[in-house]
Amino acid sequence: MSIELKVPPVGESITEVMIGDWLQAEGAWVAEDAPVVVVESDKVNMEVPAPKGGILTQILKKSGEMATIGEVIGYLEEAERPGAPAGAPAAQAAAPAAPAPTPAADEPRVTPAARRVLAEHGLKADQVAASGPGSRVLKEDVLRHVEQPLPRLPRPRRRRPRPRPPVAGAPRRSA
Repeated sequence: MSIELKVPPVGESITEVMIGDWLQAEGAWVAEDAPVVVVESDKVNMEVPAPKGGILTQILKKSGEMATIGEVIGYLEEAERPGAPAGAPAAQAAAPAAPAPTPAADEPRVTPAARRVLAEHGLKADQVAASGPGSRVLKEDVLRHVEQPLPRLPRPRRRRPRPRPPVAGAPRRSA
């Protein structure tokens, strides 16, 4: 029986999310309550768990695409874990899910809204000063960076040549 993977409600006023990383590939077996996909909104990043153990048969929305709350983004076919003994509950046979990939230590953390504004302006996260918790780049940081006038280079000062003291024994110039 096919089970719909739907975008869960993520906040009172939020109606749309961006599909983040799919943590499971099409055709992969997924344990019940294991994270399948990350959905991102202006306010929160959230992992969507598998409602039942089974095989992820179809991904309808790719990473980076927008989806509305309640929209079907994929299908899961309920099934026992391959290689599990007959009659054994799927929960017992399930191995712990791999943790979500974390960004490299030198890679700045960016909120979904900030990532969208960065892409709109063709910027990279390391070009923007982060002010969020844990040195996270916020949407406001990107907007502040974009709205800043370009730094003005100081104008070189024209220096007047200083008169040199006369050298003893040198002939004087006449004007």
